[in-house]
Amino acid sequence: MSRKIDRLKATGIVMLTLAASLQATHGLTAESSVGVVPTEGGKVSGVETDVAGVEVFKGIPFAASTDGANRFRPPQPVVKWEGVRTADTWGDIALQDPNTNPTGQFWGDEFYYDPAFLPKASENGLNLNVWTPAKKAGDKLPVYVWIHGGGNHHGYASEMEFYASKLAAKGIVVVSIQYRVGALGFLTLPELDAESPEKVSGNYAILDQIKALQWVRDNIAGFGGDPKNVTIGGQSAGARNSTMLLRSPLAKGLFHRAVIESGFTGLLPSPMKPLKDSEEANVKAIEQVFGKPMSLADLRAIPSEDFIGKKAADGKTQLYEALHKATNIPAQHTVDGYVFTKDSIDLLRPHALDGIDIMIGGASDEYTSLTGGPDKSLSDTDFAAAMKTLGYDEASKAVYRPSDPTEAYRMSLRAKSDYNLQGYLLSAEIAKKRNMDFNIYAFYFNHALPGRNSEFYGSFHSSDLWYFFDSLRNKEGQRFWTSADFRMADTMSSYLANFVKTGNPNGKGLTEWPQASKGDFIRFHDGYAAVVQKTPYPERDKLNRDTVVRVNKLDDPAN
Repeated sequence: MSRKIDRLKATGIVMLTLAASLQATHGLTAESSVGVVPTEGGKVSGVETDVAGVEVFKGIPFAASTDGANRFRPPQPVVKWEGVRTADTWGDIALQDPNTNPTGQFWGDEFYYDPAFLPKASENGLNLNVWTPAKKAGDKLPVYVWIHGGGNHHGYASEMEFYASKLAAKGIVVVSIQYRVGALGFLTLPELDAESPEKVSGNYAILDQIKALQWVRDNIAGFGGDPKNVTIGGQSAGARNSTMLLRSPLAKGLFHRAVIESGFTGLLPSPMKPLKDSEEANVKAIEQVFGKPMSLADLRAIPSEDFIGKKAADGKTQLYEALHKATNIPAQHTVDGYVFTKDSIDLLRPHALDGIDIMIGGASDEYTSLTGGPDKSLSDTDFAAAMKTLGYDEASKAVYRPSDPTEAYRMSLRAKSDYNLQGYLLSAEIAKKRNMDFNIYAFYFNHALPGRNSEFYGSFHSSDLWYFFDSLRNKEGQRFWTSADFRMADTMSSYLANFVKTGNPNGKGLTEWPQASKGDFIRFHDGYAAVVQKTPYPERDKLNRDTVVRVNKLDDPAN
C-alpha cells in the first residue's frame, strides 16, 4: 500500500510540475493572466515576463502597413487576423536604419547591443506592446502610454531600457507605442494636400500616436486597464511629441496627464513650420535629394528597402538620411490648421492645460552623450562663441569660468543643460498660474551612472530611462549597477507609478514632492530624492533663469 501511495504522490508531483511548466511557458498563471484578449484586429494572448504576476503582449498591430499606397497617409485601419495571435515577439520597428547606433559607439554599447531587443525595420511598424499586472479584464488599472525618443529620426518601443515589467508591477498597465520616423513621418507636399480630405499633409507621426491612443481607449479594458485614466509620457523626441499631443485638438480627451522627460523646450514654444512654407521648401528639397522632380506616385513606388540601401543623387548619402535632413530640419511638425492650430500650439496661454497633470524635467548632463566626447576641448575664442550661441550675455563671463580648454568644452555642454532646467522650471511656474485643476511637478536628474567614463558623461541624455522604468538588471552588457542605482530606480519608478495613478507622485515611504508653483523641484542624486529650489550652482540658476526670460520674452512669475 505504501508503495502505491508513493507512486501516486510521485505522479501528482510530476503532473503539478508539468502544469507549472506549461503555465510558465505560456505566461498564463492564475495569478497574473488576463487570458485571451479581443482587440479590434483580433484575439491576442500574452507571455510571462521576468516579474511574477506581470504579462507582456508584444507587437500588437494598431494600424495597417504604411508602405505603397498607404505611404504619406494618415494611419489606416488594422488588418484583421484569424484565431488567437500569441504576442510573444516584438513587432517590426518603423522603417529606419537599424545600424544608426552600432556597438563600439556610446549609444550602441548603452542600449542597442542585444539583438533580442532589435526587430527588423519595415513599413509595418505601427504596433505596440502592453505590460499588465491585471488579474482579469475589467480591473481598471491606470494606463501609461510611452512614446519613444530618437529625434523623430529613429527609435522603437522594444528598446531594452523600456522593458516595463517592474514598473507595471507597481500597479499600472504600460503601453509602449511606435510611430513613423524620418521623412516618412512628416513629409509635406502640395500633392499630398490635394488628396487629403482636410487639405493638409505631414504630421503623420503625430497621427500615428493619436491612432495608438484611440486603440488604447477602445481596447485597453481587455488588458485590465482603465481607458478613463491614461497618462502619456516620452523622453527626448518622445517628450516633444508628448507636448505636441498636448497641443493637438485631435488628441483632446484621449489622455489625462503627461510626463515630459528631457524635451528641451519644456512647455515653451517648440520649432514648428507653417504648412505652406514647409511644402514649398520640400518641393525643392525632394528634387535636390533625387536629382530630379518626383511625383507622389514616384515616391510611393520606391521599395521600402531602397530608403536604407540606396543613395541620394549625390551618390554618397543614404536616401533615408538625405530625405530626413532635407525635409525635417530644423522643424518637423507643421501648423496645418487641423492637427495643430495657431492657437492650440501655445501651451502657456491661459487655460491651455486645464484638467491636465504634468511631470516635467531633465538630466544635468544631457549633451555629453549627444554631442560630447571626453577628449574634446574649446579655445577661449570658441568657448565665448559657444556661449553666445546659447543666448548668454556678458553676465555669463562671471558665472561660467573655465580654467583650461578641456573644462571650457565640458562647461559649455553643462551650460546647455542648465539652461534647459530653468526653462522647465519657469514654464512650469507660468503654467501653474494660468491653469485650473492643474498640477505640475518638476524634477532634476543628477544621478551619475557607474562606470564607462562616468566622470565625463555623468547624468547623460536618456540615462534617467533606466531608473524611471526600473529596467536595471544584473545582466551581461549592462553597467555594473550599485545599491544606489537600484535604490534610485525603485524611488523614481514609484514616483512615476503614483503619478500615473492619480496625477500626484507622492506616496508612502517617499520624500514629499511639492508642486513647482514656487520654484520647488526634486533632485535625484546619489540614490536619493531631495526637494530643493536650487542646484549646487545657484549663480548658474539665476543666470539661466534670466536668460530664458530674456530669450523667450517672458514675464518672470517670481517678480
